[in-house]
Amino acid sequence: MRQFARSKFGASRILGSRARLSHGGHATSRVALVVVALGVACLGLSSTSAVAAPTTTTSTTLPPTIVLAGNAYTRHFLDAQPLPPDARRVATLPTPLSPNGDFGDSPLIRQDHHLYLLPMSVSVDQYVRAHLLQGERITETGSGTAPNAYPTYNLGVSLSCVSPHITFCGVYYQTTEAKNGEQELRVDVQVIYLPILHVKMPTDGVVTVTGYGKTSPMEFSSDPTSVVLSHHQALTLRTVIAKMKDLGFEDTCMEDSLLLKIKVLKHGKVVWSATADECPGALAITTAKSNPILDGRSCPFWHVVNTFFVSGTANATKSQIKGCADSQYS
Repeated sequence: MRQFARSKFGASRILGSRARLSHGGHATSRVALVVVALGVACLGLSSTSAVAAPTTTTSTTLPPTIVLAGNAYTRHFLDAQPLPPDARRVATLPTPLSPNGDFGDSPLIRQDHHLYLLPMSVSVDQYVRAHLLQGERITETGSGTAPNAYPTYNLGVSLSCVSPHITFCGVYYQTTEAKNGEQELRVDVQVIYLPILHVKMPTDGVVTVTGYGKTSPMEFSSDPTSVVLSHHQALTLRTVIAKMKDLGFEDTCMEDSLLLKIKVLKHGKVVWSATADECPGALAITTAKSNPILDGRSCPFWHVVNTFFVSGTANATKSQIKGCADSQYS
């Protein structure tokens, strides 16, 4: 069964669609799709087939310019991946291999693939591991079986695609023995390439940030500390939030914890608020006009948040700086 990499913030997750759950400080168990995934695993199939398309926080109708730019990036990304020199590209495979990846079909996902035949004596796994591009790492491996077919072997590669448009990019190698004695290879890439949002937090009200001393996936986040920001602090927070990426979707997480609350009050009324969670690492924003969900793994964001709380307070919130994804934010 495919082994999925753990979330940036350490909470286990299943990639898929879900509606956002808001329960204040309560850590909610998110297990939708788990039963389906386990059922597929029992049949010996890749767990990817149990994953639904992600729920989008942007419009599913992307601007044509974004689609074209994302497709171009994806093709370039695919062409750059390491391949054994004996692999020869073909239009079709004798035994077709299914699409591979962490996400199902979605208007948000840019994806492409190449097909190859090569000698059985070549180890694709060994070659890819020895020729990973800078910053790439193996994040998932697995195998699958089906009646009247040779076993398939999967290797997943991820890296940080440094672009304000990209939330996720991954590479997937899938091999199996061909009936003519050769080896089949399918290489898929998936990229989430989205518009840039530039979400702006208002700073002309009272901005309060609440962190927590303790978090638990099974209990309420506790030991809260609330800080009213100075105008300079509010402007700094506004700047880093404006640079955070659109998450584009939310993962279905098996466990989660509330990490942070931000609240802006004007004339005693909340006009803007946001919550950060542990998994999938989202900063969910609530305004009168929209509810964007940003990729909350930004290191600049957590470095700024860390400065708001004095030593010995909000330790669980401040600890999230250890799991941020600095290389993804330019």
